[in-house]
Amino acid sequence: MKFFDYKAEKVEVSEVEIRVTLVDGREAALLISDFPLLKEATSSQRKNVEVINGYALYWPELGEDLSVAGFFEKEMISNNHK
Repeated sequence: MKFFDYKAEKVEVSEVEIRVTLVDGREAALLISDFPLLKEATSSQRKNVEVINGYALYWPELGEDLSVAGFFEKEMISNNHK
């Protein structure tokens, strides 16, 4: 899979995780506790996330960004080693 195969349709931020749903219906989640800036942020700051062109998540108040493809990194590594 390539970077552009991972386009977000929806993002949900809870107190525990960030869940991304792609336009093709696949989902993945990462724990907030794995990201120090997000872990220390308020709930309001965490929920203030922007999806940039479907390929990145950005928290403007925190200056934090994550690639959507990064949510599927394990899948990408597995597919590359087949």
